[in-house]
Amino acid sequence: MKRLQRGPLRHFDPFRRLTELERVRHLDAYRSWLEVRNGEIDLKTRTLSRREAWFAELESGRVAWQGPMDRDAFFQRFHGTGRPLMDARTLWLVAIAKTNEGESYGVDLELRRFLDGDSADADPTELHLFLEEQYHSRLLLEACRTCGLELEFQRPRWLMRSMIQGVYHLPDRMRFALALCGETLGATIFKVLLENCTAFADEPAVEERLAHLIGQIWQDEVLHVAFLRARLGPLALGVARRMMPLVVPALMREVPHLAELGCDRHELWRRLRAGVELPPGFDWVESGQQALQAA
Repeated sequence: MKRLQRGPLRHFDPFRRLTELERVRHLDAYRSWLEVRNGEIDLKTRTLSRREAWFAELESGRVAWQGPMDRDAFFQRFHGTGRPLMDARTLWLVAIAKTNEGESYGVDLELRRFLDGDSADADPTELHLFLEEQYHSRLLLEACRTCGLELEFQRPRWLMRSMIQGVYHLPDRMRFALALCGETLGATIFKVLLENCTAFADEPAVEERLAHLIGQIWQDEVLHVAFLRARLGPLALGVARRMMPLVVPALMREVPHLAELGCDRHELWRRLRAGVELPPGFDWVESGQQALQAA
């Protein structure tokens, strides 16, 4: 996987209703991208061939943070046994360790649905999306390992688990409307985390590696938003837009560390109102005739 390129900031509305022509073109462009990026699906091992090759290369060139790290403060926050003051680096690590808990739990339920049922009829694009989320957990663990922290992610708290299990049993239209809200928040939050990799600037090789790891997740999350927007019809998109004010407070309760990183509820809403920032190279996601012609 190539490193993310820099370019001018562009945003798109995650809840905009696409024309039928746009929906077809966006879905075709996304499927083509997945073939190039992920390779073949192995559902039994929950792997993607090209991602596995990329991880093998990644792990062979590991770098490690050599500076100080407040491990005691990290694990107190991570396990919820205390709220000690922390420096920016430790706080960032707690945030990345906690951000993916709920999504990881929900994705495991979805993959079990495919494994327990008839996967022959499964939408390959959805399988790619769910498997990518599993790789996000591996990327986050590798980011923690780069900073000398070996850990296993925890299950979310019982209230979040109950909410996720409730969503799991909803009809597809409602489930994917809520998923669009979650992916939109994910794309926004991982951009915040990507920006905060500068906390490790004292060791440029570590900062670069962390930015590369988090950047891969951010790019995936943005494209998940684009896929779900193209998959859903006008009614479900309208439901998703109206559900967002209920989803944001739930997220802030689960990951309060975001506010300490400068992304409190007001800042999160400011970013959400601006739309989802688009990485360079994905013109088909943008609205307008130029994007349609490029697709």
